[in-house]
Amino acid sequence: VQLLQKPPPSAERWEETWVDARVRAVSDSISGLLEAWRHAPSSIGPLSEREFWQALNFGNYPRRITGVTIAVYANKFHKNLELLQTHGPFKVQIIRQEGEWKGTLDKLIGYWSYLKTVDDEAVVCFLDAFDVMPNGFDGHELLRRFFSFGSPVVVSAEENIFPREVKEAAETTIEVMSSLGMGNASAASRYVNAGGIIGMGWALKQIYNDMRLNMAANDPKMLMAHSDIVGHWFLHAYDQYELWRYFIRHAQAVEEQRETRIMVLDT
Repeated sequence: VQLLQKPPPSAERWEETWVDARVRAVSDSISGLLEAWRHAPSSIGPLSEREFWQALNFGNYPRRITGVTIAVYANKFHKNLELLQTHGPFKVQIIRQEGEWKGTLDKLIGYWSYLKTVDDEAVVCFLDAFDVMPNGFDGHELLRRFFSFGSPVVVSAEENIFPREVKEAAETTIEVMSSLGMGNASAASRYVNAGGIIGMGWALKQIYNDMRLNMAANDPKMLMAHSDIVGHWFLHAYDQYELWRYFIRHAQAVEEQRETRIMVLDT
């Protein structure tokens, strides 16, 4: 039998299926373990093939994960919530504060309160409730991309600085951020966007505890006075304002080697 010449090497494709001696050695070592689990006695019966598939995926991540959740803040019903619950990659937790809507300060406090119930080793994905649409994206693909950043928290980015009150400090911080590997200062979308945040429970708690401790809203009279001057629209961007303030503080502390980097932008 004559073998045809091998095709020229191409870029590695993750969807390609192949096996060699190295891959075979690993697969042989775990096949026995999988078979043992498949027939292990259990009060709820043997594991299903779906459970095995999930276990293999979660076992391949660089960090242990005890749970995965999409969390959204919604002060009222919206049809997009049903879409997220039906087609989102993770289960959806809807957070709501009692009382009249006071702007995204409610959202910030809601997230901070919710994180008290979250395990340190769980992954939480905070999303805007009304304008983020599910598209059938696989949950494990999302987790693989999250872990590819090598950071316990990844924040979405946009093309504009908002709100404008952070503009001067934000522009300076973006350059610092780039030098620290926290994002790409030359990317079109390089500015903090609070509409999408994914991270490990322990790291998100650290960020939101810091924001809760240092937020301007701890002095309500000063906050309202500022809103009276710049416009009450400011209260509808308040959570992003505080996320920017944290990002600026954190980048400076990392640059001065007072803190370890725990947050990057998806630029």
